[in-house]
Amino acid sequence: MPDNVEVLLISAVLRTGDHLSAAGRGITTKFFHTYPDEWKFIEAYISIHKRTPSKDAFKSKFSEFRIKASDDIEYFIEEVRKSHIQHELTNHIQDAIALMQNGETERAVKALHSGSLAIEAEMGGMSGDEDIFQNWQPIYDEAMLRNNRFLNQGQAGIPTGFPTLDERTGGPQPGQVWIVAARLGQGKTWSLVRMATAAAFSGYVVQYDALEQSRIEIGMRVHAFASSEYGKQVFKNLDLSQGKNFSPREYKEFLNDLKGQVSGKFHIADATGGTIGPAQIAAQIERNTPDAVFLDYITLVDTPSGTSDWQGIAGLSKTLKQIAGRYKVPIIAAAQLNRNAAGRKEIGGPEDLAESDALGRDADAVIQMRQLSKSVIMMKLTKFRHGADGFSWYTLFKPNTGHFEEVTRDEAFDKVAEDKAEDEEGDTYTFKPRSKGSFAKTQQDRKPADDEFEDVAPAPSRVVVRRSK
Repeated sequence: MPDNVEVLLISAVLRTGDHLSAAGRGITTKFFHTYPDEWKFIEAYISIHKRTPSKDAFKSKFSEFRIKASDDIEYFIEEVRKSHIQHELTNHIQDAIALMQNGETERAVKALHSGSLAIEAEMGGMSGDEDIFQNWQPIYDEAMLRNNRFLNQGQAGIPTGFPTLDERTGGPQPGQVWIVAARLGQGKTWSLVRMATAAAFSGYVVQYDALEQSRIEIGMRVHAFASSEYGKQVFKNLDLSQGKNFSPREYKEFLNDLKGQVSGKFHIADATGGTIGPAQIAAQIERNTPDAVFLDYITLVDTPSGTSDWQGIAGLSKTLKQIAGRYKVPIIAAAQLNRNAAGRKEIGGPEDLAESDALGRDADAVIQMRQLSKSVIMMKLTKFRHGADGFSWYTLFKPNTGHFEEVTRDEAFDKVAEDKAEDEEGDTYTFKPRSKGSFAKTQQDRKPADDEFEDVAPAPSRVVVRRSK
């Protein structure tokens, strides 16, 4: 029977006195499933005495342990790592089988996926350390990819539609996680839709997961932005959602024309068919091969643990970072700011993110927003792992008409003053009482406008009035 690889690695460390190689390769007690106490003793001894324990010191604690004639540290480090991965993989498979036997197929899939991501992260440490002066080719190749994107698209990352942000950061890059945060009702979804639309308009493939709204509702917001960019007229989001004040014929013509004007793609998924978690996100990436993934918003994503507390969100944050790295795609997610942010006069920092500190810690970039008036939003990059942060920019916020664009600071505050003056004038809307008996009128009693229902197929289970010939 071959010797246990854990025994052989422990023996090699004791015989050679080399404890730095294993520590440098990330070997800890969790990799030892048969002899964890023995390795824990070695770690504790090194922590106190700053050297490997002698064989006599070790034997005084573990008298029955047989030290083998083993000196090949590097080889047995890899063998212990492989053995640990096999152990973990077996456990995940057994857990999934148990869930399937209980009829919990969906949970089994999620368990397998989250387990595989954790294993892949550990497998990343199986390759040896490389001298970047000798093996410079991978770094050069990545730099050339980014240079090509800069030459062809004007920036290496995904365009966000906000020039200051794009110029200062280069846009979200493959493998990065960006967080866009605001208080309730201050434009998080509109910001994500604006950024995703800018990416699609630039020829990129976008995956947008809408967990708070439906695919149709997000689609109408996209069409509002698209019509302001490409259309002969603007199709307002509110009009589309209420089904009024637009010509169906002209709307249909615009959508047919749009297919030939936008070179990118915009895939939208919502939660109407079930929850969206890391397993579903990974499957979407493999199916649609997007250049960027947008999550609206992060705390509504199903966590790997199935819990929505801070620990569940922390686990989700780590898993999303692993997915972004594994598939080399940026993930941009909306998040909520906590009550501390509401009490401040100025925009704070990543510590104001709600639910879990891990969101700010794991993110490559954090954008925080504050609505200054009904038409102006201030944005600030409060964290950027790859360069300078702390800068702000201002936007004109009229999303209903497809306008959400960066403006100068002076233009922003002029608009804030204008909005304030309008608010002080009060609401000029006059309520019009309905005529007697109007509540009982049916849809058939209303005379449709010219072309109102022309060329529109009737929806299932709905009464559609057509203009009589």
